[in-house]
Amino acid sequence: MTRLGPIVLALGLAMMPSLTLAQDDAHHPEDGTEHSAPAPIQQCQPMMQMMGGMMGQHMAQCMEALPEASRAYMGAMMGMHEPMMEAMQEQDPDVAFVKGMIGHHQAAVDMARAALEFGADAQSREWAQEIIEVQEAEINAMREWLSQREE
Repeated sequence: MTRLGPIVLALGLAMMPSLTLAQDDAHHPEDGTEHSAPAPIQQCQPMMQMMGGMMGQHMAQCMEALPEASRAYMGAMMGMHEPMMEAMQEQDPDVAFVKGMIGHHQAAVDMARAALEFGADAQSREWAQEIIEVQEAEINAMREWLSQREE
């Protein structure tokens, strides 16, 4: 139990700045009046830019040390984060889900293409080809669903 105390204290101290900041945002006005929340994309944009910058700075160095196949897989994974983060800011939960899944499925397709380019195992290559076919069909169906909802 004595080891847990310092950890809890450290976590509490680490969270204090964010708790303090939460009291001064548009959702917690000092005068007690209600304010409308900023548009989600505008509200989250600084955080997304900061995360992208941090990832970009550190990931470039990490990527250089990886084998070419791993760089391709990592590139596919990193490429899905921005579209998924943007999708999660949609007001309609169904649209958010579908847009997020498009980014997620596209990353699977990109990883599968890398597997076909760099992999040699017959079973792995078969799965990669199946993933490309199934996920691309689902992406197309989801895009069609989104286009019908926008009408």
